[in-house]
Amino acid sequence: MRLKDKLLLKRPLILDGGLATTLESYGCNLNTSLWSSEILKNDPAKIQQAHADFTQAGADILLTSTYQASYATFSAIGLSDAAIDALIADAVYQVKQATTAEQVIVGSLGPYGAYLSDGSEYTGTYNISRSDYVDFHRQRIDSLIAQGVHDFVFETIPSFAEIQAIVTAIIPLYNQKQTFWLSVTVDDAGNLSDGTAFETLRDYLQDYDPILPIFGINCSTVTGINNTIARGLLSLPQTIALYPNGGAHYDAESKTWSSDSNEQAILDCVTSWAQQNVGIIGGCCQTTPQTIERIVAKLNR
Repeated sequence: MRLKDKLLLKRPLILDGGLATTLESYGCNLNTSLWSSEILKNDPAKIQQAHADFTQAGADILLTSTYQASYATFSAIGLSDAAIDALIADAVYQVKQATTAEQVIVGSLGPYGAYLSDGSEYTGTYNISRSDYVDFHRQRIDSLIAQGVHDFVFETIPSFAEIQAIVTAIIPLYNQKQTFWLSVTVDDAGNLSDGTAFETLRDYLQDYDPILPIFGINCSTVTGINNTIARGLLSLPQTIALYPNGGAHYDAESKTWSSDSNEQAILDCVTSWAQQNVGIIGGCCQTTPQTIERIVAKLNR
């Protein structure tokens, strides 16, 4: 099913949770520059298992295991474009094997900072040209389209410059067959991770609803998300998607989280978010299929 069709159900859709966290719970080691793509490359059956567990938990939307699977990421370890195409095809195959016709498969597109593998998807401390952003994102999008994926999320985007490139230079390259959603990271005050005031981002996005029908916040704390709500998030014309992390902060040097997940903070908010017409609710890092199952139960699905 396509994402826009699923949104017509007029109830909050349930997104899956943290793929990497779930893979780690299976005993996978993700402490490499490839992160979850390490498992896509070497043990794809574990990817399918994670997707199946999120399906069993009640997720309406599953993201492909391509967050870290950019061509730049795999080229850096010596893979050819053909080999990267094959890995992306396998990522799509694994999620298709674990979903039903009633679920939505969305192509996950991580930020340029994810390729850097230094934690800068949480800081936005990188600066490249607009054309470089286009080159970075477009090849992966085109490969996913070739595998039949037409719904996409640019997620964990920390940089206002990258957001502008996505909205003005990348999305317009495609047609109405594709649906794009943008999800960003914010700090605990609710500002974009690169320091851009949330109000600046909110005002910028107002006029882009026709080409960007969904806007979200992910891999941020519940505190940060609730502060964006207080600062006008829900005034945007887009469908809103919220999928927080477990409440910790990421240490780029050790590639670990600063504390254990506080799942209860998410569960305490999901009913309120649904009552405020948030259209998509799920989890990000430090959340698991069990978290998603509990969100489903809270929303009386």
